[in-house]
Amino acid sequence: LSKRSFTITVFGRTTAGKSTLMEVLTHGDGKTIGNGSQRTTTDVRKYRYRNLQIVDVPGVAAFKGIEDEKKAFEAAKQADLILFLMKDEDVQDSVAKCLSKIKSLGKPIVCLINVKADIGNTPITPGKMKLFRRDLDKKMRTEHLEGIKKQLFDYGQSYGQDWHDLRFAYVHLKAAFLSQQKEYAEYSKELYNLSRFSYVDRVITEEVTNYGRFYKLKAYTEIIAVPLLDSVETLFEQSYQNRRQGSIMAAKRKALSNWIKDFAKNSETLIDTFAISVRSELKREIANFAEENYANKKASDKWNEIIKEKHIESRAEKLLEGLAAECENELREISREIDFDIKFSYRLNAERSLNMRTIWNARRIWNWGVSIVSGGLTIAGLFAGASFVAAGFGVGLLGGLGGFLFKGYEEKAKNARNELEEKLTDHINNKIDILVKQMKRIIQNELLNKYMNPAEQSMNSVISSLFKLSDVQYAFACTLNLKLKDINRLVISDSLAFVNREEDNTLIVDIARVPGSAVLLVLNDGAHFPDETQKELSHLLKEQIWFTIKKDDLKSYISQILGKTYNQNSISIEAINEKLRIAHISSIDNSNIYINNRIRLAQQLTGLLIMR
Repeated sequence: LSKRSFTITVFGRTTAGKSTLMEVLTHGDGKTIGNGSQRTTTDVRKYRYRNLQIVDVPGVAAFKGIEDEKKAFEAAKQADLILFLMKDEDVQDSVAKCLSKIKSLGKPIVCLINVKADIGNTPITPGKMKLFRRDLDKKMRTEHLEGIKKQLFDYGQSYGQDWHDLRFAYVHLKAAFLSQQKEYAEYSKELYNLSRFSYVDRVITEEVTNYGRFYKLKAYTEIIAVPLLDSVETLFEQSYQNRRQGSIMAAKRKALSNWIKDFAKNSETLIDTFAISVRSELKREIANFAEENYANKKASDKWNEIIKEKHIESRAEKLLEGLAAECENELREISREIDFDIKFSYRLNAERSLNMRTIWNARRIWNWGVSIVSGGLTIAGLFAGASFVAAGFGVGLLGGLGGFLFKGYEEKAKNARNELEEKLTDHINNKIDILVKQMKRIIQNELLNKYMNPAEQSMNSVISSLFKLSDVQYAFACTLNLKLKDINRLVISDSLAFVNREEDNTLIVDIARVPGSAVLLVLNDGAHFPDETQKELSHLLKEQIWFTIKKDDLKSYISQILGKTYNQNSISIEAINEKLRIAHISSIDNSNIYINNRIRLAQQLTGLLIMR
């Protein structure tokens, strides 16, 4: 084993005594020991102990120690055996959480409880030794130690793990360290005996000697199995989530498409109504204008003044800007709705699912920098510089012929007015027709073609990508799940071989496993797995061993795995693209860690995402 670099990692809370333990194991001089109130080890350090590699990692659960924890857990992943060190006063949720996390890596663990009993730093006197002995004996009483274990077992249950198979050793590390120092030679033997470090040494020796070969082999598989299981579950969940988001986007795209059609129709109506209003407004001016200006050579200038007072072009632009603002508001609103619906969907699915880990940010999926109202909606100067040739006839100085010519004058004036009215009417109709076409062209080119239609096309592209991504994730999850099953079978086969029960491997049809928590062995109907083999497997793996019978009916299979509480009538299975993908169980309690483990096992065996 030593030739294979068997690695033991010392893991524990900051100030639990890890540096002291390392000094004891390596017979050091104490230079690495902290003062008990600060982070001592901030880097991974390696030592040799009895031809084994001992790794000391940064402490966990320290203030501002996030980076330390990352280093510690990364180092723990490479370990063959974990020495989890804690103080007898440290049994609390933060420590239990770390222990659970290490256990989830599938690592064998020996728990070392560093008992607190004051021995002081000054030279030991007989009186001090007597007080220390009495204090330590009190702390080492069976009922005190069993109470600590019970607290830990209760925490383990809350994390869905059974910690009864963990080995425990109680030690006073400072006494063990002092027993190795020259200045304490007089009390060396007694200090060492009181420290109980000989038992720690024996436990490590027995674990490595009896199980080291298996631990080393298992360490290789767990390095793959643990992240593989996490990847499978994450991919199943993300596949579902991306399909849900694709469906949400599809509904929003349909709503946008309908809105665009209605907007295009309503825009034309508004422009036509505006044109009718302007046309009518201008035509009401024609009669009076013609009456007053039919003989005015500057009629064009006068008419332009009237047009200018009407502010037709600015009113047209205002109408267009209002329509542009509608588009802008619609894009913003639909973006906001997508963002809200996707977040709501995530929260809802997180409640329904085991551990929904990832949410696609809607703004990352479909992010429009919406800003439409701009100079692109400007109307060309249609009414500027209108030119008309008024009738413009003159009256000769005919004196006495005036009465005779009066009748002709009236006729000419009437013709001049009519001619001017016709010119004005043609001018208005022509300009209004051009205005309508220009406004509708702006709506089509500047709003629909440049913003709204691309938004719809972009949504189609995103929807297609989400559905494709969902299918790829699902297919990849299924492939990885098959690899995970192969690894599970390898672990169980090696375990059975190690305990000399290889013949029982033939009873197993399928295997699912949550490292550090449980193994579910699938048997054929009528098969019986020996109780003794079950106990030996559980003791070796430090995991619960459960059984189920192989069934072809998925609802019945899931019901059997989860337990009698969840009968098959409460299970519905959803198909996507004609493939069974999701099992919905409305009554499932995913706050129950025990049920969560059962769900994870059922997902491995069925290849279905299980959720409410």
